[in-house]
Amino acid sequence: MARLPALVLALGLTGALLSACGPDEDGTDTEPLRKYVAIGDSYTAAPGIGSTDVDDGCLRSANNYPHLVASELKFSLSDVSCSGATSGAVEEQQTNAIGTLEPQIDAVDEDTDVITVGIGANDFNLIGRIVVGCPSLARKTPDGQPCTDLDALTGANRVESRLLEVKDHLVGVITTLQERAPDAQILVVGYPQIFPATKGCVNLGFASGDIAFARAFNTGLNTALSSAAKQTDVVYVDVFGATEGHDICGKDPWVAGAKPEEDGLAYHPYAPEQELIAQLVTDALN
Repeated sequence: MARLPALVLALGLTGALLSACGPDEDGTDTEPLRKYVAIGDSYTAAPGIGSTDVDDGCLRSANNYPHLVASELKFSLSDVSCSGATSGAVEEQQTNAIGTLEPQIDAVDEDTDVITVGIGANDFNLIGRIVVGCPSLARKTPDGQPCTDLDALTGANRVESRLLEVKDHLVGVITTLQERAPDAQILVVGYPQIFPATKGCVNLGFASGDIAFARAFNTGLNTALSSAAKQTDVVYVDVFGATEGHDICGKDPWVAGAKPEEDGLAYHPYAPEQELIAQLVTDALN
């Protein structure tokens, strides 16, 4: 994959991106920049990749894909993505360790031109069950499938069942965004390949029998997002297919395992994954 130009990664452009208009060569203002709002959770915020804003607890990186896209396309960016956000945080307040945050949709108005939506993994604490629960259970039963077995006992709260509800949540979110910004181009951004298809690794930290369960969550989550995008007639950006071979156990992982090997947090994306999404989103907008 071709990386975005080094200029795109430079943090010095951030201030210019947030201005309302772009200056011409003689310093005079030209046409207003297109307004871009990035909505999402930690897979959009990308904590730990370069400079990270810790003030409101959302841990947004200045090198996440919204910033890279805004730099490349000269957009005026409002990045309201937040670690821990559920789809409910789009229209309702979100509370974290720092305080209470206003709904992400507050950044959207009728003049918004572009919206990316990357959210849903935290609904019903789904990804938490996988990346926190499965490693914990694996310590006692490394050769079994304790996470899979526990999920089977939860009835209507099973991951497979809840993913159907995630899809409905996303349909509601997108529909509301379409009403708020009727002229905006909306892109639903999927999740990367986080977990391997078959064989695990030490840094995954899962029991051998739970790998298929984690992978099914990963694929099911993207199915929920792509189905919601199709139902609401918006663009779906397929990150899963584009990150084949780069899961936690891949030869060149773009998602950290239990112990990050480069900048980033456990079970969260590395910089190359964010650069790839930036390119995919840029291509979709051009």
